[in-house]
Amino acid sequence: MYREGFPSKLKKARENTGLNQREVAKAIGVVHTTISKYENGLLEPDMEKLGLLADFYGVSVDWLLGTAGNKKINHDLDGIPRIKNSVSLEMRANL
Repeated sequence: MYREGFPSKLKKARENTGLNQREVAKAIGVVHTTISKYENGLLEPDMEKLGLLADFYGVSVDWLLGTAGNKKINHDLDGIPRIKNSVSLEMRANL
């Protein structure tokens, strides 16, 4: 159940930022083919990378994985839940 939803949510989060796979890969310290594999369900990130991706996109790990998680997360108009953090802004500034 969770494995099927993760790739599409990850891709939706990336597309929402307007960034390409290379830009995201550079920001979190992986090669761009890794992001492609994550988005196509061919590879799953370890916990460190999962946390980096969630922080980078400003979403919760729960949302990426498709779990119920914290019910207090606000949803933007695009349907992607947002959590407040400064890490994603800092990471994006390093692109």
